[in-house]
Amino acid sequence: MGVVLAACGGSSVSPNQLSEEDHDLGRATPVDTGDASGTDAATLSTTLGAAGRAQALTAGAVVGAVPATSPVPDGPPDAGEMGVFGRSFGWPIIPIHTVLLPDGRVLSYGNQLPTRPVPLLNYALWDPAAGTGTSAMQVLANTTETDIFCAGQALLPAGDVLIVGGDRAVDGVRNYANNDVNRFSPATGALQREPLSMGFRRWYATVVMSAQGDAVVLGGRDDRDGLEGGPESTPTFSPTPELRGPDGLWRSLPGATSDQALGSIGSHWYYPRAWQLPEGRIGVLTVNGPMYALSTAGDGAIERMPAELPTGSARLPSVMVAPGRVLSVRNDGASWLVDWSTKARPTVARSGNLSGHRLYANATALADGSVWVNGGSSSGNSLAGAFYASELWQAQTGQWRPTAAAAKPRLYHSISMLMPDGSVLTGGGGAPGPVAQLNAEVYFPPYLYRKDGSGLAAERPVVREAPAALGWSQQFDVRMRGEGAVSAVNLVRFGAVTHAFGNDQRVVPLSFTQSGSKLRLHSPAAAALAPPGFYMLFVMDASGVPSVARVVRLG
Repeated sequence: MGVVLAACGGSSVSPNQLSEEDHDLGRATPVDTGDASGTDAATLSTTLGAAGRAQALTAGAVVGAVPATSPVPDGPPDAGEMGVFGRSFGWPIIPIHTVLLPDGRVLSYGNQLPTRPVPLLNYALWDPAAGTGTSAMQVLANTTETDIFCAGQALLPAGDVLIVGGDRAVDGVRNYANNDVNRFSPATGALQREPLSMGFRRWYATVVMSAQGDAVVLGGRDDRDGLEGGPESTPTFSPTPELRGPDGLWRSLPGATSDQALGSIGSHWYYPRAWQLPEGRIGVLTVNGPMYALSTAGDGAIERMPAELPTGSARLPSVMVAPGRVLSVRNDGASWLVDWSTKARPTVARSGNLSGHRLYANATALADGSVWVNGGSSSGNSLAGAFYASELWQAQTGQWRPTAAAAKPRLYHSISMLMPDGSVLTGGGGAPGPVAQLNAEVYFPPYLYRKDGSGLAAERPVVREAPAALGWSQQFDVRMRGEGAVSAVNLVRFGAVTHAFGNDQRVVPLSFTQSGSKLRLHSPAAAALAPPGFYMLFVMDASGVPSVARVVRLG
């Protein structure tokens, strides 16, 4: 029997009839605008969005710069073990999609402002340097006229955000798909639709940035069925991958067409879990368990691997913790480590167990390579069985342990994303759902706190000098403030998160030697280990406390 996904209103549907969703807030749905003063989301919507115009944006030189930081709050005595959640603050829309921009701001989108009468989405920008009040938020009008609800997304190597596909209405009924291609420029604030569209309509597609700098688009639903009085149609899917090259031209990969890997079987069209592999191909993990390797050369090709995972769910997360190593959460909280790092044939091994079956949870790779899971519910998109406590997986032990509890439930359409200061932004949920979460929280992991029971922030190592740009297989130097011992240096790719999946997030450990305050490092040997684009460079001291990251462009 196939996986069952939660539908709007709390009923259940089959994978071929995925939840008929709504990007309106819903008149009967409670709205939560957060707890912190001065951040009321309704006020944000009115003051920033009523005019319906894109605001002028500026972005200075950001590559290599020190990003803004969120002040680490004092915590309870166990903060060094559990971490701490900051107070929730308002967000003008539900951040169903978030992308970390090269200048440190966060782009979010996913539903319309409460004040907007037509179902076209707004974009919202958060500037952490301005705090968490209304002055830190900007709302942009959707000038492309594309409904990007549940679109695919990726941060391109040059720093623009690529948004592909999304929703489409037919005779007033939503949840069909489109094949539009849109791009957001952080430098200019411009939103524009690209002149070339995809060859296939896609709703719920994944975008993987390849070693060649191509944006490889996988999966997605093409057309919906005729539910709820809509036009009669048979649901169809888009199992043929296609890619957008750095020149903006599109190419389909008919040789890699696979309904088993990327189509209707097992709801594998639903944001396929896929990553660039060190061996050159793209690895795909499926809900039913089989794994595939996809080549983008020529017309493309796809190969099923001999190893398999236990059955999972489209509502459970997976995350790349090192090049070719993926931690995948499967049914009943079991987590498995897929090792595709040095061979063309992956191996799988059990790696701990979460405290429960956390549907719609988010998994975030942290600065030190550990993985933090928050949110979710044992009963799907419902407050019954919601998890408020979070959990941390550590690579050294391969086990999970409990961490701090949030104030807000994070269910369907919530996000979590690593920030350059080592904290995690988590927010959203709803549309549909029991609560429209127009708010966010910042989680401060245990590595930001002293281990002496004081609950105070740890002293952090400080990077004084680091290169703004790197190539592959390159030796380079980083200078620290002081000569304290360094235990690890990691590159962490900028996040782009939606639907419990950060499709391009990866941690890339770097080898190094230390001489006083100078570190001599070696960049990743090849683009298949770390595809071109923007990364956060974290340096960990002897106690595992991370520096504030330096922004580095690789390529």
